[in-house]
Amino acid sequence: MKSHEIRQSFLDYFRERGHTIVESAPVVPVDDPTLLFTNAGMNQFKDVFLGTGQRPYSRAADTQKCIRAGGKHNDLEDVGRDGYHQTFFEMLGNWSFGDYFKREAIDWAWDLLTRVWGIDPSLLYATVHHTDEEARALWPEVTGIPTERVLTFGDKDNFWEMGETGPCGPCTEIHIDRGAAACDRQETPGHECKVNGECARYIELWNLVFIQFERKADGSLAALPAQHVDTGMGLERVCQVLQGVYSNYDTDLFRPLIEAVERRSGVAYDPGPAGMPHRVIADHVRALSFSIADGADISNTGRGYVLRSIVRRASRFFAELGVKEPAIKDIVPALVEFMGDVFPELRARQQLIVDKIEEEERQFLRTLDKGLALFHKERLQLEEERRKVFPGSVVFTLKDTHGFPPDLTRQLAEEHGFSVDMREFERLLEEAKDRSRKAAKFNVDMGKYASAPLTLFTGYEKTSDTASVAVAGPNELVLDRTPFYAESGGQVGDTGFISGPEGEFTFEVHDTRKAGQVFVHVGEWTKGGPEAVKPGAPAVAAVDRERRSAIMRNHTATHLLHWALHQVLDRSATQKGSEVAPTRLRFDFAWKRQLAGEELQEIERLVNEKIAANDPVRVEEMPIDQARQRGAIAMFGEKYGDVVRVVDVGDYSVELCGGTHVQRAGDIGAFKLVEESSISKGVRRVAALTADAAVTRSYLDTALLAAVARELKTKPEEVLERVRRLQEEVRELARKNKEALRAALPAWDDLRGQATSRGDVRVLIREVEGADLEALRGYADAVKRQKEPFVGFFFARDERGKVPLVVALSQPLVERGWHARDLLRPVAAVLGGGGGGKKPDICQGSGKDPSKLPEALAEAERQVAAKLG
Repeated sequence: MKSHEIRQSFLDYFRERGHTIVESAPVVPVDDPTLLFTNAGMNQFKDVFLGTGQRPYSRAADTQKCIRAGGKHNDLEDVGRDGYHQTFFEMLGNWSFGDYFKREAIDWAWDLLTRVWGIDPSLLYATVHHTDEEARALWPEVTGIPTERVLTFGDKDNFWEMGETGPCGPCTEIHIDRGAAACDRQETPGHECKVNGECARYIELWNLVFIQFERKADGSLAALPAQHVDTGMGLERVCQVLQGVYSNYDTDLFRPLIEAVERRSGVAYDPGPAGMPHRVIADHVRALSFSIADGADISNTGRGYVLRSIVRRASRFFAELGVKEPAIKDIVPALVEFMGDVFPELRARQQLIVDKIEEEERQFLRTLDKGLALFHKERLQLEEERRKVFPGSVVFTLKDTHGFPPDLTRQLAEEHGFSVDMREFERLLEEAKDRSRKAAKFNVDMGKYASAPLTLFTGYEKTSDTASVAVAGPNELVLDRTPFYAESGGQVGDTGFISGPEGEFTFEVHDTRKAGQVFVHVGEWTKGGPEAVKPGAPAVAAVDRERRSAIMRNHTATHLLHWALHQVLDRSATQKGSEVAPTRLRFDFAWKRQLAGEELQEIERLVNEKIAANDPVRVEEMPIDQARQRGAIAMFGEKYGDVVRVVDVGDYSVELCGGTHVQRAGDIGAFKLVEESSISKGVRRVAALTADAAVTRSYLDTALLAAVARELKTKPEEVLERVRRLQEEVRELARKNKEALRAALPAWDDLRGQATSRGDVRVLIREVEGADLEALRGYADAVKRQKEPFVGFFFARDERGKVPLVVALSQPLVERGWHARDLLRPVAAVLGGGGGGKKPDICQGSGKDPSKLPEALAEAERQVAAKLG
């Protein structure tokens, strides 16, 4: 069976049994700070299991996009080493919310596997929790499986828990025997193949979780009023079984991608260890594409940093295949072609995926060049000092400062005959992590509050309220109700104070965050402490009203800004993110070019015009279908329920929004754009001020313009034209100076006469005073035209204090296997720089330290001598 047939037959099977087929949730979790990525099918139903949400159906089935990379579930470094580790996978699942239970779940799972898909029942085993006598008895009764193939295990293998407290229950798993040939530990002395063992012979196919208990804070279990079923089966693994292969990468889910890697690299796939690069790239392009399609950005924090690591790892493995330029993007079309019908978001956002991956990979390849230059500089120093151990401190600096992968540093060092002090590297890495932990004074584990009592938010109506303490921690406080807005939808969390009614304790709130529907106030105790505040204790919660008012002004201003962008640009300028803080607002939107000054002025004018009109701001809750009919703008990636909150400003701005807002547009006071920039390909960012801050900034801008006009001895309205004339004068002077310098440069014939001979090779190593990069390339072209073996190194000093350099080879040396890049990089490293190029006969670079030119010239001599043996 093909993968698409397997996926569809699973969904059809459960549709026939009364299940609603639901769409996969985004792989980027919405409104769940406990997760980097959606890593299981149950994530989108978490609120149902916690009792905080409902669905209009009691039976559901889907295929869920999942990623396990970063955080607790991190398979990244194992991907490619074997046939079953992946970062991205599909989880087929069926659920019962207080409907059917163990008998039906077991019966249907067995029926689908054996009758519909034709798996030999004699190859299957069932595992149950050692306390679950009901499931143990049901297996032989319902399926006819022999009792000796129903195995019992403990909590580690057969008990599921959402967290330290909350819903939990035993699970039963179906395993299959793939035969002795599937064992990947045959060479391990004493190894025994067995279910839940450590080899690939017996693999888990399907996990059926029976959620029937609640774990209390004291560790005890209490029966839930409603019992649920949560099952999960990896599509890749079942494809492996039904397609008769022993590796997920040999299934039709991966073959189109591996073939695309073969075409791009020109290297045939090897199913053994040599094929690791193909497997890594095929897996990683899936994780990257689905993440970006679902709204993730590549960045330096959180899931963005995980994606950055995935890009870098895939790029390094492409380099192992000999591809030195951005190539991951070239595999995306194969993925879209194969999976775009099942997941249309891939097809709809294909160009965005390609653009983001290419931009990140180009940046990484520049990082690699920089890191290589620094590595070679350190290597040369160590060789000069005759040291054989590469310092862990350098490995750490390359990683921490320049993002250079430690395993690549180690590989390069060992290739040059060094051992690497990885113990020192690990020590420095741990110290850095410790510093980071200490710096994060209020770094609260939000996951432990996911199953705490829900918080009633009263902050739309008031900024102070009485409440009862639910949970008190060293840097956090949870109440049963709160006026504090928790960070979400781009709006920052409220700050303020929570205290006892008689002043028994005081907790200063520095931030408010959300774990599901639990509001966690984060801060510090200024009087009393968590040990003195018991659950149920009365409290008074007071938001910083002045700060909240500033946030409200800025949030309503973002809605006006969004509207104005659509007027000046068009409706494709959709929101990609925002930050609404008390001091300023930031708004990210889709647009492919820099905004012109006139466009920014018009946007600012339109917003201020609407502020002056002082239209009312209305907030209303309504069914989501009604909101869509009214044209309400929804932000891509946000999760909305059946009933939504709609914010109208006048009759022109309608958006779905859960934030806090002013009552009338005039309350914003004033609006001033202060920044416009690019944050990634196809995404622009603007920042703005409102109220007094906007007025003050306008005064400062006016004063600065007047001061510049006085310096230029012109009127403020003529400053721009005066600056343009001055720039033209400077360019003309620079042009004349360049012509004069070039006229003074030595002719090629004069330089050629200074070349020396090393055997049959002519060698010219020269600093050319007054030359620029263009002139150096002219000399390099002359070297390339030489009929005899000829190598040239040309250096200069530019007006910025940099050292441009070019290395060139004649064709006879290229035919001997010489490459200009190999000669240039160690030399550029001496100058604190780097360089590169694809062509073997020419390579250019740049150094940062002109004082090292004598050493660089000497290093060029050494490189030539080493080539000549």
